[in-house]
Amino acid sequence: MPLNQVHRVLEAAIGYFDLGMPQDALHELDELSVADQQTIEVLELRAFLLQHLRQWRLAAETYAKICQRPDVSVDRFLAWGCCLYEVRDVQGCRDALRSVPKEKVQSHALWHFHLACYEALLKNSEEARVLALRALHLDPSLRAMAHQNSNLAPLFQT
Repeated sequence: MPLNQVHRVLEAAIGYFDLGMPQDALHELDELSVADQQTIEVLELRAFLLQHLRQWRLAAETYAKICQRPDVSVDRFLAWGCCLYEVRDVQGCRDALRSVPKEKVQSHALWHFHLACYEALLKNSEEARVLALRALHLDPSLRAMAHQNSNLAPLFQT
């Protein structure tokens, strides 16, 4: 079965990235129709490339589009928050993580951990502590990271 245009462009973009030419990879994606640029595969690759190029604001905007889709992984919301963190938008980080449907995060330790970090940065110490403890309950291997994190460590010294 022949590849369609989107798959040909995705392969070319990945090829450019593999050759160390991420900007050319983005140009390939830009050549797609507006509708094709909104496919999840293209958005995912665009977000990855923008992160690689440290274009955090554009990467965050791309993750925001991805996170509007149904059945998106919690990890995409975490990536969105991390991109916003890079541009020092901690409130945006918090809002991005809070926009995940509640049923998806009940047992997601890293979601609790990241949100705890953002709450701590926003000086919401009690909320940060509750979230951090939940993260550690869900995944005890995060304990070392929590105690090394300059925002979370003070929460465990009381």
